[in-house]
Amino acid sequence: MKEIKGNVFNIQKYSVHDGHGIRTIVFLKGCPLRCEWCSNPESQSTYPEIMLTAESCCGCGSCYEVCKTGAIRPDSVKWLRNKCVLCRKCADVCPTEARTVAGTYMTVSEVREVVMQDSIFYRTSKGGVTFSGGEPLMQSEFVTELAKSIKKDYVRLAAETTGCVSWNQSEGPLSMMDEILYDIKHMDSGIHRQLTGVGNELILENAEKAAKLPGDFVVRIPVIGGKNSDEENICRTGVFAEKIGAKEVHLLPYHRFGESKYRKIGRTYTCEAYTPDDEQMQRLKKLVEESGVPCRIGG
Repeated sequence: MKEIKGNVFNIQKYSVHDGHGIRTIVFLKGCPLRCEWCSNPESQSTYPEIMLTAESCCGCGSCYEVCKTGAIRPDSVKWLRNKCVLCRKCADVCPTEARTVAGTYMTVSEVREVVMQDSIFYRTSKGGVTFSGGEPLMQSEFVTELAKSIKKDYVRLAAETTGCVSWNQSEGPLSMMDEILYDIKHMDSGIHRQLTGVGNELILENAEKAAKLPGDFVVRIPVIGGKNSDEENICRTGVFAEKIGAKEVHLLPYHRFGESKYRKIGRTYTCEAYTPDDEQMQRLKKLVEESGVPCRIGG
């Protein structure tokens, strides 16, 4: 039987965030949301993408020589993306890695081999493997099969999810997780649509279901200054988290770390927000705790 493949754009080792202990994070392509502040824009498309770090280009011309579609010009590091057929040849020959590919189709066995290299760290730190993205549940079948394979070795699993995938796709893989890290961007569906491109009805509905699964259910709020950082929204989210039985709420302060990635995939970063200061974050933390659910700042 042909082994199932997933579209993976990064495997990050030695993470101490996104779940307990030392973890390996498997980042999967594809996301139904278009959050203004997304720090992994290369995760949104379900297809592989060429990323160009223009300042790393040495001007050798190797990419131009192997490009057969005319997408790459001989006198510029820019290229015509609409002519690119993702043959990957330009990335393969680039001596400085100015051109790279975000998204590689890997089998369950191939990913398992990478993540299990650090199994000793998982055991000693009570860590494990986290599925992230993008939205990993868009590749539900792949996540399920990979989770089954890893779980055989008693490795703890976690999933970071937007909750914006049908429950039929979500229930299977989420039921195998020891931790479910569930993002809620805004409690008002209209504002949620403005910020992410979709309403929040399915997200909140799935949150109630996911909170009943065996894994520890954690609500995570990316606190985007001027977008969703008002006290009313944070209070409403805390009340909702307490109502559905969340174990904890994590407040994640906004950052611009992913801004440079937009240029690499030919897009413009348009989010106009601020990073809440420590005083504001502590105030929001207290508001959540007053709802009756434990809260901490950071992932």
